[in-house]
This record gives sequence, structure tokens and C-alpha cells, in this order.
Amino acid sequence: MNPSRLLMAALFSPACGAEPGLPETVPEPPALAVNVDGAATGFSVLPDLVVIAAGRPQPTAEVVGDVSVIERPEIERLQAQDLGDLVRYEPGVAVVSDHARFGADSFNIRGLQGNRVGIEIDGVPLPDGFSIGLLSSAGRDLIDPELVRRVEILRGPASTLYGSDALGGVVSFTTRDPNDLARPEDAYGGVLATYTTRDAAMRTGLLGAWQGESLGALALYSRRNGHEIENNAQDDELPANPADVERDSGFLKLTAEHPLGRAALTLERYATDAQTDVRSLPGTGRFIATESLQSDDGDERERALVGLEFDRAGWLADEVAVRLYAQRARIDQQVIEQRRSQPPFAPFPLLRQRDFRFQADQLGVEADLRREFAAWGLQHQLVYGFEASRTDYEEERDGRQTNLVTGAVTNVILGEDLPVRDFPNSTAEEWALFLTDEVALPEARWAVIGGLRYDHYGVDAEADELFREDNPGVEPVGLSDSSLTPKLGVRYAVTGNDQVYAAYVEGFRSPPFSDVNIALFVPQFNYVVLANPDLQPERSHGVEFGWNHSGDQAWWRLVGYYNHYEDLIESRANLGVDATGATVFQSVNRDRARIFGVEAAAGVALASLHPALRGVNVHGAFAWSQGDDLERDEPLNTVLPATLVVGIEREARGGWPELGAVLTAVSEKGRVDRSTANLFEPPGYVTLDLRARLRFDRYASLDVGIYNVFDQRYWEWASLRGVTEDNVPSPGFFTEPGRNAALTLRIGW
Repeated sequence: MNPSRLLMAALFSPACGAEPGLPETVPEPPALAVNVDGAATGFSVLPDLVVIAAGRPQPTAEVVGDVSVIERPEIERLQAQDLGDLVRYEPGVAVVSDHARFGADSFNIRGLQGNRVGIEIDGVPLPDGFSIGLLSSAGRDLIDPELVRRVEILRGPASTLYGSDALGGVVSFTTRDPNDLARPEDAYGGVLATYTTRDAAMRTGLLGAWQGESLGALALYSRRNGHEIENNAQDDELPANPADVERDSGFLKLTAEHPLGRAALTLERYATDAQTDVRSLPGTGRFIATESLQSDDGDERERALVGLEFDRAGWLADEVAVRLYAQRARIDQQVIEQRRSQPPFAPFPLLRQRDFRFQADQLGVEADLRREFAAWGLQHQLVYGFEASRTDYEEERDGRQTNLVTGAVTNVILGEDLPVRDFPNSTAEEWALFLTDEVALPEARWAVIGGLRYDHYGVDAEADELFREDNPGVEPVGLSDSSLTPKLGVRYAVTGNDQVYAAYVEGFRSPPFSDVNIALFVPQFNYVVLANPDLQPERSHGVEFGWNHSGDQAWWRLVGYYNHYEDLIESRANLGVDATGATVFQSVNRDRARIFGVEAAAGVALASLHPALRGVNVHGAFAWSQGDDLERDEPLNTVLPATLVVGIEREARGGWPELGAVLTAVSEKGRVDRSTANLFEPPGYVTLDLRARLRFDRYASLDVGIYNVFDQRYWEWASLRGVTEDNVPSPGFFTEPGRNAALTLRIGW
């Protein structure tokens, strides 16, 4: 039988002798279920409650904002190995990646990326990323999807609740709990194994949980060994740089129910080590004389979190959640470079070793209070609280150079006397007070949502002996400022299933510590990077309109938005040549940019059309946006191309496994700022992914996924930073994987 006919028969054949549905994760019930004709269909609707949009559990239909939720069952179906897998089918959201060496870095939401998008785990924000040039980068891909119970993505400015770094949106991860897996007074154990062909990687994991009457425990260990993620280069193009990658994740959560609420202790460690033969850089630009480049990159994140929840706090609140946390992120990267002679800079062959170390130590406390009450004939749903954190940053570059003719060793490279600090040891302190309130007349269709947040932030820098030796006469400066961020929205219930809303939102981002005080001088290239203590915070002002529909047989959301940005910071902008002849770089504020667009998502249970289609569901999502640098009258290159995702799923019925197919269509990237470089503009593409899930029994399952079934050659725009039409290596090096597969076996007891 033709494969396409076989797929259609599997998806649409009538459910004869249908088997009872089994839970995705025992004893966790299906997260999303809607009754059609009195029976559970598993129809994927918007989840009943979300937290990220209002700081409290809120019915999805009432959310003023565009929110996506990815539950644990879907994470397992995706066979997610990294951040990119988690948002594979989320139009308007992408993961920025470096193909040459560093891999996944950060999220792009509505055209903003990097530290302009907030990332948090169990309410604890991840430290900012940081990079210096092509050889040093501290990214934010420090999360193991196997730990994650739920992902919530809020698109657009969210500083009223989340403060700085939420200019573009927020991605919130919630980790798994003992009672997600173990029944009361019972235990659960499980193992998993995943193999992916795109990077020839094997992941193995052990999971154990126990839930007593009031105490619970969950422990997880996961290890992943793999290689480079393959590209889809043609015969005359460079394949992906060879790499050996190891990732380890350990997780422990202890919970205790008490008469007043709940307490939890979470300990987590995530570490990755990647050894890469960087073949894509030798022979290009500043690496024109490089014959080989080997890197060894280690990333670590450790976290301790104490969470306390109280059901009541007298007249202050109906619910109180307090989080105290300590977190450390450490980057340790090494590069060994062999160069041939290059007169006059190096009239002899040499070997260079460079070391880069970056560490962020964070302490913080957060408190969220929730209260519902009636006053003056109005119903209030109040969320308020405070946050305070302190983050200590330390960075160092070191290295040595060996003359391969004489064997002489020096610590002077390109005129720099190593080791050096590119910025002084810095401490960033932030504290904030916030309040949001939803006000409505009892039984009324109208609701008004207001919010206000006050943030105070500061950077204190201290020049130690190492910094002063490299930067004589440079005095670090401090930064202290505050921001007041409002939000105002109106929601109207058109019917019991339809809500429309309009909102005005603001966002801000405080100047990064590294832009305020960076000091870098490379004598051989005669360029200097200057600090800028006069940087202003980035700000946004925007409006958003939406329509949410949630019914028994269909749901949808439709959103339109317009955001205006002021004082966006361009890190290390080229300011030209100074009086001494040196090229000067400095981070500066760039005025006036805008991004506007539309987003939509929908789902339909096809059983509503015909009984023979029971258990077959269709879902889709779309995003289009346009961004402009109004100061320069040029497009914003960080804005993603239009994307449409359409999926169809069939439940496990009539002896067939659970089946699914997803079509992704991305338009060409037509609006590109080419004023400084002849950038490569990738064509549009369409890919098809297929998946199947087979359950052997209640505790064992096998997931199989085939991605890019037709071996489409395509590029992800978010990962094409600075790639030109005549790039070396050619643009083919930056293609995404061709046809690939993943297989996951889970066994529990």
C-alpha cells in the first residue's frame, strides 16, 4: 500500500473495538480532555488553568495575553532533548543556536531574543547569558526537559509581573513533583532510553518517586552522550563540525504537606561538556592563518530552592508562596588553536591556548500573595508581592602561546598580557514590589485588569588587582536606577465560551552589567571597547487585542499586537576611529523600533463532524510579524519569518497505536537589513514530521518520531546570525538536519 494511503487509513479508520484509553503518565490523568458525546476524546484544548499571565491560576479563556502551555504528556510525545525540541511547533517562538560550536543559546519571542526574554524554573530566574567575540559564550541552555512537568510561554512584554529581562516575553518551567508519578502511600520507579539519529545520541535515565501521607520524594538522574547535530550540507559544502557531547542532570525534590500548606526542597545540578573540532572557522577572517581549532566547553548550573506555601495568612492573603533560592552558573571554555606563520604578525608557526571562565552566583527571595475579596460591590482578584536578588559576576580570560620552532612560551597573545578581566567583578542587586488586580461586578461580563510594578536595580563594580593591571587608570562606575511599569487591560465575555480583550502593556530591561563596565583593548588589532555608565534602560509601550474561544468541540485564540521600543541597547557598537587611530566599540542606546504582528492558534475535535472520526483531532498555529528600526529606516533582522503549523492526531484505538503528523510551513525571509553586509536570505520551506506511540501496558511505552520526512533542505532564521551570501563556510553549513528519527522507550513499575 502507498505510504500516504497507509497513514490516512491509520488516522481516519473507524474506531472498531476501541481500547480504553491509558494515562500518559501514571497516575497523572490526561492533562487535556474534553467530553464529546459523553466520552473522553483526549482532544487537545487550551489547558483549564495557566499561571504565567496573571501570577495566579486563571482559566485560559480569561487570559489577557497570548500564552502557550506544553504539558508533560506533550513533552514526552515530542521526545524533547533540548530547548529547541520543546518549542518545535510554537510559531513566533524560536531558539537561537550557534552551528559552529556553542549550540542552543536563548529564546526568540516576537523578534526579541537573548537576555530580553525571561527564563525561569520554578519561579527562579536563570542568570543572564554573556559572550565575547567568537571564542567565548555563556548561553542559557541549562535545562533538562526530562525534569520538566510544564512549560508556559507568555509572548510580549511582561515586566509588570516579571521585571527586567521580560521585554520580549517569559518562558516558565515547572519541574515534576512526587505526586505526579506516585499514588498516595505508594512508590514509582522508571527507566528510559532515547536514541536520536540527528546527533547519534543516546540518553538514559532513572526516575524514582514516593508519596506518603504527608511526605514525598522524587529523584531523577539523566545522562546523554552524543555528537554534533548534523546539517544537510551538499557534497561540496562543509558538514557539521565534529563534536563529542556529554550532558548530566541530577534532580531531587522533597515535599511535605503541613496543616497550613506545603513545603518543598529542590536540589538540581545540570552539567554539559562539549569537545568540538571547529573546522568552520579556520581560513576565515581573523582565523585566516589557523590550521586547526579545538574547543572544550563545560557548562554547569546548580540550584537549591526552598518553597513554602500557606493556604491562609489571615486578612493578608488567601494563599502565600515564598521561595528562597541559591543558584550558580559556571562556564569554563578552552580553545587550542594551531596557526601557520603569518608575517608580520607571527613569522613562525605557533600554538595558542585560550581559557575563558565566567561565573554567576545568585541569591534571592520571592513572595507572592493572592487574595479574593468583595468591596464596594466589586469582586477583586488580587496578586501582590516582592522580589529581591543579588548576583555576583566574575569573568577571566587566560592563555599562553607557544613558538613551534623554538618552543618558547609566552602569555602575551595579540598584544594582551594574559590573564585579564574584560569587566571588573560586579554585583547586581534588584528588588521589586508588584501588584495586579482583576476587578469585576458580580455576574458582570466586563472585567478590568490593572497592574503596577516598581523595580530598583543597581550595579556595583570593584576593580581587583587583575583588572587594574590590564586597565590602568580605568575606574569602574556604579549604576543605580528604578523603573515603574504599568499594565491595563479590559476583558469582555461575549458569550460563555468567547472572551475578547484589549490591553496596554509596558516593558523594560535594565542595562546589563557587562555593557556598563566592560574594558577591553587588543593592541595588535588596535581596537578598544569602552564602558558606558550612561546607558538608559530599554523600554517598550504596546497594545494587544485578542479573542479567546473555548468550546467542547473547538477552541481558538486570535491576537494582534503592536509594540514600540525605545533606547534598545546595541552591545559593543562600532563608533569609528578615535584621535589615536584606534577603532572604538561601545554599547549605546538606539532609539525607536517597532514590532507588530498577528498570532493565532486553534484546535478541532473531528468527532463533532462525523462519529467515524472519533478520536481524531486537528490543531494549528500561525504567527506573522514585522519589525523596523525606525532610527535607520531598516528592517529588524531578529524578527522571525511567518510560520504556520498544522497537526493531526489519532488516539490509540482499534489496535492502532497513537499516531500524529505535523506540517510546518515557513515563509522566505524577505525583509532583511543588508546595509552593513550582504546577508543570506533563506528561502521558505515545508517540513513533515510523523510520530507514533505504542503502549505495551500501563507502565511501558515506545515513542517513535520521524522528522523532516521528505529530507527538506532548510534554514532556521533565528540561527543565521551574520551569515552572508558569499559566506565562508558557505550557507549550506548552517542548514538544519535532514531526515532524522528519534526513539524513546519508557518502562515503569
